[in-house]
Amino acid sequence: MKKIKMLIECPACDGTGVYSGMGEGENIAVVCHNCKGSGKYNYSYSYNDFKGKKQNKKIKRVYLDGYGYKIGSGKIDFKGIGEIDMDKEGVSYKEFIGGKMPTHIEKLACPMTADQGKCHNIDGFVDRCNSFNGGWFSLLTSCKNRNNKAECWKIFNRGTL
Repeated sequence: MKKIKMLIECPACDGTGVYSGMGEGENIAVVCHNCKGSGKYNYSYSYNDFKGKKQNKKIKRVYLDGYGYKIGSGKIDFKGIGEIDMDKEGVSYKEFIGGKMPTHIEKLACPMTADQGKCHNIDGFVDRCNSFNGGWFSLLTSCKNRNNKAECWKIFNRGTL
């Protein structure tokens, strides 16, 4: 095992000590949770040299994300969403080992909960989300357009409004 220790610029706030993201209004910031406002970060990392991808024989199925839900196999009734057959989502572990990647479970999440970064890169996408909610909304799970998230997924997958 190898270990590296160094003092670095905080990666969360780019060394500023403050963070301004989607939840903060224009010209507003919060104290960075990562560096506690110092702008610096004590980075300590232990690692093993990569010798190839290891396998976990206990895993049967792989999903891209759980989106804040407890996920499993079989049919699961998600509160406020309905039943999803999880055996038809994701990919088998064998497929994953073979290089196939799972896709988002579109019934379970909206694009903003799945990949905010990509949403911000689609011109007008975030503004559209905000318009549904009367301005900036703070809790993605409270989006007023959540019942029509299939429309949002079409835009997300297309990459343009």
